[in-house]
Parts: sequence; structure tokens; C-alpha cells
Amino acid sequence: MRARVCPPPAIGAIVRAAVPRALRPHDPGPSVSARRAGLVGLLSLGTCLFGLACAPDLPVSQRIADPRILALRSDVIAPLFPGDEPADAGVRCEALPFETVRVTPFMVEPTGVLDIAGPDFDPMWIACGLGPAQGLFACLRGALPLDLDELEECPVPSFTDIDPSAMELPEYPSPCRLPDDGSDDGRLDFVAPFAANLLLGGDIELTMISQAPGSPSTRECAEAMLSKAADLPNDCIYAVTRVSVGPIEKLLSFAGMFGFELPPELGEVPAPEDIPDGDRNPRIASFRVTILDPEADEQIELGEQPRGAVVKVKRGQTVQIDTETPASDLQTYPVPINNGIGGMGSEIQTERIDGSWYRTWGTLLSGGSDDREAFNQWTMRKGEQDAEELPPDGRATLFYVLRDSRLGVDWWWLEVEVEP
Repeated sequence: MRARVCPPPAIGAIVRAAVPRALRPHDPGPSVSARRAGLVGLLSLGTCLFGLACAPDLPVSQRIADPRILALRSDVIAPLFPGDEPADAGVRCEALPFETVRVTPFMVEPTGVLDIAGPDFDPMWIACGLGPAQGLFACLRGALPLDLDELEECPVPSFTDIDPSAMELPEYPSPCRLPDDGSDDGRLDFVAPFAANLLLGGDIELTMISQAPGSPSTRECAEAMLSKAADLPNDCIYAVTRVSVGPIEKLLSFAGMFGFELPPELGEVPAPEDIPDGDRNPRIASFRVTILDPEADEQIELGEQPRGAVVKVKRGQTVQIDTETPASDLQTYPVPINNGIGGMGSEIQTERIDGSWYRTWGTLLSGGSDDREAFNQWTMRKGEQDAEELPPDGRATLFYVLRDSRLGVDWWWLEVEVEP
């Protein structure tokens, strides 16, 4: 079934600081489980960091005019029980305690995808324990101002930290600076903790701070943010996301297995059959391209294209993209009825799709799509706020970011060489 085309999203779908490049990705909201859904609030989108005035002359939201983060993706790369992972499914973005999580930024710029392993990108990561009723960035913001040199280094959680005789979970410092893993590839690998706030429905808040081309150093960018400066450096890159540790039913099972006494309000340790699957990233399984030529009244089928493919088109032609996400990638999950008040149990919901489209040049039929079988049309004509009749150096890029209604994300991009 052909997807319904949604109107372009408001610029408030991306949270900005006081300067155009200090961008944060859309907050997909809290992770949801039978106990968590009613406890965790959403970030108020469109609010500026620290309450500062938003930049008045922002570019069209679908146009990439500066270095920008479109998404941060979490993948469990070292599961505790690898044999239990289904073969044909997306990678889990919800981690169990002591699993290794990889966080990958999707950074773009007017010339295409920014090389996050390059010298212009040097991220620093700060972890903070979000409480069950806190919105995104509430944890670190509440701890400011901070001295960077006095910020504690996050420990690497381990089973050896657990002492059932202590009758309480080990403390995870909040906030803390995640250690550099030495990979220099722009990604973050860290081990998920087992902490009390997670049992209550909280998440791990991750704040990323980095230099950008032409900006001050990462350290200077971090010092400005952590000092709660009134004006942040124009070219620094700031982003915040949440990583879910759970499902919470699995955490309760862990706590019971290690002999911790659970507070009565958390209920009984659930039976194995009552533990839902962890949240997984959706997949863009198909990305088909057709060139529409209005002058010749013909269609040129290019078929499936890999991520980052380069195709040749002529000015005035339209690139039509058809994408598909497997129906099985839209997971079901329990949500408490009436926020769990009155013990009315839970209902089963199915994840929804939210697709966002961006371009460096040209015009888009739509900025959003809401179906797992989605399409868009990208026409090779000068778009709103484009400076020239042809893209710089004759090349332009289209980006597609797919989200589900929990924490899952995937992305794709296509580059074109535009002939006059």
C-alpha cells in the first residue's frame, strides 16, 4: 500500500541551542514497558537549551545548510545471550545490564555525510541517570554548572560489582564522563549499568559534545556548555539522546536472580513468559530508485540502490524513491491502561513509523512519511533557500531517517550527479 504523504514537520522537531549548528536530534521519547510508560515524560520539542532565545533565521528544516546531527543510533554489539537473538530482526537498541552498546552519530553537512572518523569530529560523551519522570537533557541540565576536570569518569560495570549481601544495587555516578575507548572512529562503545533508577523506569541520558569544522576544540565546546554559558560557540556540535536499559521486567528478574529485595511498589518478579522482547531498531530493507523525466515522458528504473549510492540525473528530472521496512520490525509491546492507575492491567500496542527526509539541494515532495512502505520525490530544481541553479560541484545528497515510535532508528542516503 502506498504511504500517505505527510506535510513537512515543523522546525521545532529539532531542538536547537541559541546558534544554528548546536543541534540535537528529535527525542523519540522514553522507552516504554508495562511499568515505564506512565512514568516518563517527553521532552518539549522546540524548546531552546538553557532557555535561551532560538535563532530567528533558521534554514528550511529539510535543507542541510550546516554540519548537523540527524540521528544517534544505539546497537547492542555484545549481547549476554547471543543464541537468543533472532536471525531475521533488527539489532536491539534496548540493552540488558552489562551488555556493550555502540552509539553511532549520523552526521551530515552540505557536501554529504560527514566522516565521523575524520579530524573534524572529536566527540566527548557524558552519561547521566534520567529519573522516571525526567525529559531528555533534564539530568545533565540539573547538574550544571560543572567543572570539566572535576567530572568523574564513568566506571565500567561488571557482574563483580553486584553484592547481594548489600541488599541494594551498586551506585552509578551521575553525571559522569565516559572514558575514551581509543577507537577514534567517532562512535561510542560503553557497558550498560545495573542501577536503581533503571528499576524505577529511568534511562541513561547521553550528551555528546564535539568540535566541528572551523569550531573551537571539543574541550572548549564542553567547557562552555558545562559552565552554563549564556552564549555557546557558534560552530560547536551538541546532541543528546537516551539509551534504554531493560525491558524493566527483565531488570526485575535480574534483581530477583541476584537476591535483591524489591520494594513492594515494584511488584513481584515476573514470570519468563511475561517478559517482553527488548526494543529493536527498525530496518530499511529496500530502497528503490526510479528517474522520472517529464520532457521525455518516461521512467527509468534503476532498482535497488545500496546505502550511499551515486546516480546520474539531469536538471529538471525527478528521483522517485520507494522504501520498505519489514512488517515484522514493528514490534508489539505492553502499555499500562490509564497509566497503571487502578490496576487495570495493560494493552498491547504496535510501533508506528516516522520517516524524515532531508536534502542538500533541490526540492522534496514531502519532508515526512508515516508508513513502512514509503516514498518520496526529489526534483532536480533549485529549492527554497538554494543559492544556485545547480548544486555545488554538480552533486547533491538526499538523506532518509527512519524512526519507530520508541527508540529504534535507521538511515539511508543517496547522492546524485546533476548534469545541466
